[in-house]
Amino acid sequence: MSEKEKKGIQEEKPKAVSRRNFLKVAGVSAAVGIAASVPGAKKALSATPTKKLKIGAEEIYKSKKGVLKRFRQRMIAFKVVCQDYGESWIKLRDKTIAENIKNAKIGTSVPVKSAKEARSHMALAASAQTWNILSVPYGSGKENIGNLSWKPLYVPPQFRGNPNPNPDPADLTKKVKQAAIFSGANRAGIARLNRNWVYTESIRNYRDPSKPITKPIVFRDIKEPEETKEELIIPDTIRYAVVLILDMNRLAIQIGPSSFDVMAAASSGYARMGLAEIALAEFIRAMGYNAIPCKNGAALSIPLAIDAGLGQLGRNGLLITPDYGPAVRVGKVLTDMPLLPDKPIDFGVTEFCEKCGKCAEKCPAKAISFAERSYEPPVETGSPGALKWYIDGKKCLRYWVESGGECASCMAVCPYTKGSFWGHDVMRGLIKNVPALNPIWKPMDDMFGYGRIRNPEDIWNIKMFPFGIDPTKEI
Repeated sequence: MSEKEKKGIQEEKPKAVSRRNFLKVAGVSAAVGIAASVPGAKKALSATPTKKLKIGAEEIYKSKKGVLKRFRQRMIAFKVVCQDYGESWIKLRDKTIAENIKNAKIGTSVPVKSAKEARSHMALAASAQTWNILSVPYGSGKENIGNLSWKPLYVPPQFRGNPNPNPDPADLTKKVKQAAIFSGANRAGIARLNRNWVYTESIRNYRDPSKPITKPIVFRDIKEPEETKEELIIPDTIRYAVVLILDMNRLAIQIGPSSFDVMAAASSGYARMGLAEIALAEFIRAMGYNAIPCKNGAALSIPLAIDAGLGQLGRNGLLITPDYGPAVRVGKVLTDMPLLPDKPIDFGVTEFCEKCGKCAEKCPAKAISFAERSYEPPVETGSPGALKWYIDGKKCLRYWVESGGECASCMAVCPYTKGSFWGHDVMRGLIKNVPALNPIWKPMDDMFGYGRIRNPEDIWNIKMFPFGIDPTKEI
C-alpha cells in the first residue's frame, strides 16, 4: 500500500475518540498497572511476546510413538457425516438454506429484514464460492486435480527440473517467502516435512455417503510427483512445506454464529489460498524444483503451520496466529527446493486456553471441550496419539447442516481475534510473559464486547476493501 493510500485510510477514520475506545485505553492502562505489581512483570512487559522453540509439533504435542500415525483422509468429518446421514450433507444443508431464505434468515438464528435481504447475503456467499471452485474447492480429495496439479502448468519445458547449480538455501528461502506474499498470502513460513502429517490416502468421493474411493499417498525414489492408477507418489526428495496464512474478514465471521456471511468469508479465504498456492507452486517450478499445491489436501495443515513457526494450537482446534488469531485459512505447498526451516513459536496460547474456554462456552454445537488436553479424540474424525484439545468434528458439521450456514463462532469470540490497537499488543505480551494474569483477560474481553454477534446490515455499510480484507485490521 502506498503512503498516499495509507494517508487516505487514516483521513477516513473519525478523529474523535469513541467511548468504547476510551474504555479500551483505560482498561488496558489499568491492566498494565495491575501487571506492574506482579513480581517480574516489569521485566516481562519489555520482553518479546514470542519465543522460538527447538522442538517441532510432534514433540510439542507430546505424541505417543506407535499411536500417532498418518491420518486416513476417509475419516475426515465431511465424509464420515455423509455416511452417518446416508446422504450428502451438502444437499441436506441446501434444504435448510432454502427454508432460511423463505423465512428471512441468513442462518437459523440470524434473522434479517426480508427474504430479499436474505437472498443478497446468500448471493455474496455464492460469489465467493465461485473462485474457490475455480482454484479447485478446498483441496481434500482433489490431490493432483485441475489447477492443483502436481506437474507444472505453464513453466517452459527448458526450466522444468533444471535448477541453478550450487543453490543457496538462505537466498531461496528469502525469495520463496517473498513470492508467497506476492502471490496473496499474508504470512509464510517453512516447515521440514514430517511425514506423520501427510495423509495416508486421498478420499476421492468425500461429499457422498457411498463406500470410500481412495488412492494411497506414498513416497518413492522418483524425480517428479506422479499419479498412477493405484497411487499418488511423492518423491523422497520433497522434504519441505512452504506454509501460507491467509486472514479472513473479521466482521463476516462475527455475523452468526452460523450464516451466509461466514460462508462468504470462508470461501474467499479458500479461494485466496488456492490462487496463492497455485502461483507459488509455479514460481518454485520455474526455479527448477518440484512443487505440490495442497489447500486442505495431501497433509494436515495445522501441525505443519506450527512447525513453520506461524502459530500455536488452541482449545478450538484451530491455529492461533500472533497477528490474526484463529481467523485465518492455512495452506501449504510441498517442495524439494532446498530451504531453511523456521522454528515453532510459543506466545502463551496453551496456558491462556487452559484458563479461558470462551470458544467452548460459545460453541453452539457443543463441539469444543472444557476438559484438559488428552490423547484420545471424542469421535473417529480425530487422530489419536497427540496431546491436544480435540474437537468433535461430527457435532460441528451437523450444526452446519441444521443451521444452513457455516459456523465460525470459535474464531469470532476468541480473544486473540482482534483488530489493530496498541493495547492488544500489550495484552499479548502480558499473556506470554505474565501467565498469572490470564484469568482476567476473558472477563475484560467480554466487558468490551469482543466477539459479539454483529448486525448483518454491517456487511453492506462498511468501507469494503478488495477481497473483503481490511489492511488496517479495524473492521
